[in-house]
Amino acid sequence: MELLNDQVHIENLPRVENASLTPIEPAYLNVLRWEWRILCAILAIVVAALLYFVKPLQQVLGASLLIGGWLLVAAAWYWLQEKSFATKAYAIREKDVIYRSGWIIQSTHTCPFNRIQHSAVTIGPLEKRYGLASLVLYTAGSSEADLRIRGLQETAAWTLKEWINKKIADEHEPVTGE
Repeated sequence: MELLNDQVHIENLPRVENASLTPIEPAYLNVLRWEWRILCAILAIVVAALLYFVKPLQQVLGASLLIGGWLLVAAAWYWLQEKSFATKAYAIREKDVIYRSGWIIQSTHTCPFNRIQHSAVTIGPLEKRYGLASLVLYTAGSSEADLRIRGLQETAAWTLKEWINKKIADEHEPVTGE
């Protein structure tokens, strides 16, 4: 008895790297910059409190190291954020959603429609200011979001959510044959 096995040739599979990705909205960079400013302000308050309450840090060397460290962290974060922004992109394909992010460590997430349980649109206060939103996809077996695409135009996020919900509803409909 000869067993035949339909083998999938890896060359015939759709390639993620060949997908045409859509960059997120340029206005999202403003949201990232505001988040950076807020974090820098919080860190500045912490540095000021340390300088005020910790006597050894009130010496020139301690204060210089602490302030220099704060400036170094703030500058590095800003630079990394600016560089990684250009890599953020997404694609909606026939069977899945792709999201790419990261500059130093680049990650590409693929979420197939047949795994998506539900989706949501979230709008934070900074996103609202710029007319942006995030599309959040939840898959089976997870209580956390599996894919979050931040930096979409609000109307686009709602449109994508509705389209994905229709797509997953169509895939979950029972097939009846006569």
